Amino acid sequence: MTRRHFSGQVALPLLESWVDNSRMGSTLARLAPSSSASAVYSANYKAPDLPEPTCARPGVVSDVPRCMAMVERVIAYYRNLSGRLDPVTECLRLASGKGSPQVLEVLAQLAPPWGDHAIASVYAVLMPRQRRKRLGVYFTPPHLVEHLLHRMRAFGLDPAQHRLRDPSAGGAAFLVPLAREMASTWLSKGVHPREIIARLRAQLHGREIDSGLASVANALLRRMLAGELRISADLVTDLSVVKVGDSLRIGDPSDGDHELSNPPYLRLAAAGQRQWKKHFSDIAGGRLNLYTMFVRRALDQIAPKGLIGHVLPASFLGGPEFSAFRRRIMQLADILVLDVVEKRKGVFLDAIQDACFVVLRRRASPVDNLPATTASSGVLRHCGEFILSGHAALPADGSPWSLPGNDPIDAAKLADYGYRGTVGYLVANRQSHLLHRRPAKGRLPLVWAKCITPNGLFDFDRGRNAEKAGGRGFVTVPKNAAYVIRVPCVLVQRTSSNSQSRRLTAAAVPKNFFRHYEGLVGENHVIILVPTRSDAVAPERLAAVLNGPEANTMLSRVCGSASISVRVLENLPLPRPRSEPPVVRGVDEKSSLP
Repeated sequence: MTRRHFSGQVALPLLESWVDNSRMGSTLARLAPSSSASAVYSANYKAPDLPEPTCARPGVVSDVPRCMAMVERVIAYYRNLSGRLDPVTECLRLASGKGSPQVLEVLAQLAPPWGDHAIASVYAVLMPRQRRKRLGVYFTPPHLVEHLLHRMRAFGLDPAQHRLRDPSAGGAAFLVPLAREMASTWLSKGVHPREIIARLRAQLHGREIDSGLASVANALLRRMLAGELRISADLVTDLSVVKVGDSLRIGDPSDGDHELSNPPYLRLAAAGQRQWKKHFSDIAGGRLNLYTMFVRRALDQIAPKGLIGHVLPASFLGGPEFSAFRRRIMQLADILVLDVVEKRKGVFLDAIQDACFVVLRRRASPVDNLPATTASSGVLRHCGEFILSGHAALPADGSPWSLPGNDPIDAAKLADYGYRGTVGYLVANRQSHLLHRRPAKGRLPLVWAKCITPNGLFDFDRGRNAEKAGGRGFVTVPKNAAYVIRVPCVLVQRTSSNSQSRRLTAAAVPKNFFRHYEGLVGENHVIILVPTRSDAVAPERLAAVLNGPEANTMLSRVCGSASISVRVLENLPLPRPRSEPPVVRGVDEKSSLP
């Protein structure tokens, strides 16, 4: 097992920078007086000594947890100002060293990448909520950027030599660090700053659909070059590597050898599905998501043998609706890296998101008949430490990808226990008119996810008295409704919260519950496991297996999201059931799955 810590190393803190001329109507604001920073460079230019890394300077914070906390302090200041401040104007002011003294004080203590991240996050928080949701605006923290760069360098990425692009540039979370590395390398070799600017124009490309955010990204890039690397402000004033546009519509296959990005995470609504499905039919096994479309487009546009490094939701690792996506990208690329982010809370602003890193190398041509393969895999911890843990298993047929670990010997599946799954029928917010607080003729108990206690017991009253249920524990049911469950069964929570000690939580519904009531109906956040044969394993035994460490470890390896699907659960490798006398005395035909 290999470990690596991130240094957070970056260059000199900024004194004052500039803002976008078109937005603020001014020329560049000068940096603090310095002959090397403000003079126009001559033809016989000699590179100055590069500034000492910021992380080595007293008072600059670079460790990940403290930086995250300080960024949240900045965000907290702006949370109630949405609609009162223009996000572009405010972020350009912050980039130029203007703004609230208390905010500027925090920004001054952060290493520059974290300061940039804080400013970009201010933009997100000041955006209208619906627009932010529609565009999927969640920016990449610097330690995630650094990790992806590190992994891609190991497979040949050389920013100083290659053309690089980010088709969803956001706040330039990738482009500014790349430009920093490129320009620093060239400066150390004596390249004239004018030539450096020309090379950046030719080798670094970004596109952003939000014009205001693109102007902020370009301002952050210019401020880094002048403030940290002391390139003349006159040379960088017109540099704009982030162009405005929709990368899914205006792709240019020739603008990058490699791609690094954190594409937007957004499942398309019905209109978007109709519009885009014909263009992405080879990955559309279920509802299309923007991030899968960005990956697919990159595999058409990046040159053969080029690298594609993305930060993605981990839901595609095991989700059944992503089967076609998994199969197709394996046909088009070698999967080199599959790393996961340890925590899903506190990584992206205002979002709880399981995330992973994927590094692909585009094949020269698609390969249809592939054997199963593996990818290097590890875990990036919340503190920024990376632990290399082994190899992920990648079936070629679209089956879930499995993170490193030991498979159970002689593994069984749910069917071997005599069960199959169904999702709870009732969607409470759409069928609230059917819900009631008291039992009556024509009503049956409604089991909510909260009926499953953290220690794996069934508690009907806990579920119906939970905040979401509001005491509504019964539902009106038509006679002989197919979705009614009438035999002892096992309930499983479909989603897990960050506070739970395990992701898979199950509870058996005891026989005496069915003696008291004729059956039950599941709410949509519950998976119900129903026996399919008379010799099925007792519900209590199956629940104990699902709550055990082996099942939870396997689920974490094949299901990257907080949501569990029936198909993943039915195919989850489980310890083989021990033989015992049958306990389920019969299967009520009325409990057949819808």
